[in-house]
Amino acid sequence: MLVHLMLELYGCNRELLSNEAVVRRALDEYPARVGMEKVSPVHLYNIETSNPLDAGLSGFVVIAQSHISMHAWPEYGEVDIDICSCKEFSQEDAIAFAREMFQTDDVEAHFVVRGNRSLRPETPDPERYEAAMADRRARLAVR
Repeated sequence: MLVHLMLELYGCNRELLSNEAVVRRALDEYPARVGMEKVSPVHLYNIETSNPLDAGLSGFVVIAQSHISMHAWPEYGEVDIDICSCKEFSQEDAIAFAREMFQTDDVEAHFVVRGNRSLRPETPDPERYEAAMADRRARLAVR
């Protein structure tokens, strides 16, 4: 099973989003903040597109459990963060760290469980799985 938390942050501090050191630091610190093991350095790219308003910073860090990626658009004050992991982690801690780093309370969180048919490491009990997912969705009702 792979859990995928997708965060969309709006109304962020634009100076922070355009600061390469800040975005790099966020990616560098995220694994420890959610109890993951970082296995690569941060890879960060300054993206220039044909539309200069869409320029920004994009990066990722590989973790033993999968990856964390981030795409920041300073012009719009927005950043998207994806955390994919085959290990459970605190979605609340992930959201709190994003709010802290980019100075916003305007966060949308989306949560997906992938690999439902995978046999890694064993098939979950359907009733327990549905109850746990309902509980998690209730806790992640962030807006």
